[in-house]
Amino acid sequence: MSPMGTAAFRNIRALVARDLAGVVRNPTVLMSCTVGVILTVFIGSIVAQSSRLAPHEAAAFSAVTTFVIAPAFADCVVELYAMAEERERDVYLTLAEAGVGAGEIAVSKWLAAAIATLVVQAIACLVGGFAPAGTVRLLALSCVAVQPLLLTGLACGLTAREQMSSSLLAVPLTLVAVAPILAFMSDTVRALTWPLVLGPAAEVLCMAWGMVPAAPVPALAVLMALWTIAAAVAAWWTCRRFARELAAERDRLA
Repeated sequence: MSPMGTAAFRNIRALVARDLAGVVRNPTVLMSCTVGVILTVFIGSIVAQSSRLAPHEAAAFSAVTTFVIAPAFADCVVELYAMAEERERDVYLTLAEAGVGAGEIAVSKWLAAAIATLVVQAIACLVGGFAPAGTVRLLALSCVAVQPLLLTGLACGLTAREQMSSSLLAVPLTLVAVAPILAFMSDTVRALTWPLVLGPAAEVLCMAWGMVPAAPVPALAVLMALWTIAAAVAAWWTCRRFARELAAERDRLA
């Protein structure tokens, strides 16, 4: 690995460690992740006992709830609230002056959000009484299927300049993320929610827990890939703009 690549890897590793430590130290971030676990277990256990759901549908509902709520809460806070707060405090300008690139900042936030999401999901599975095989299945799918939401959250975080704008961006992102939960209300609602960002993965989970998916598996995989590509392009474009803005701020202060 070249010296430049080694330095970038070292910077990203340090930033990820800093961001994950911030999850524990920052009361807002910690509370949001904790609320994500509590809501997952509460909603999953209460609705799963409904007489409207067959046993396999109740298990699928619990799995989908665990899958979508964790990234909605952990991602929005780590990538939106935290990034907006740090931008207000000129943290990124300080990092840029220390030689940290905009891409390194973006990658570190994406990795920190991914790790936080998986940890929250794992805790929710443990508290919710998931079988070990079901937990492994959900987390393995999440590593891939949650990326469209994480990358979209990263794009929003790179765009937000203050906490007020991050809150405005977090609302639609959270609503889209938790939409698959509503699919259990009726087939009509399911037809509207499964094509959304986390919908294809939620349908795969439903199938794994014994339900018939809303679309063929190849179609779900293609749609999941398209969402991931679109979110990656959005994150790449906003990262380039973020780099230009940081460079302009540095030049202004020079």
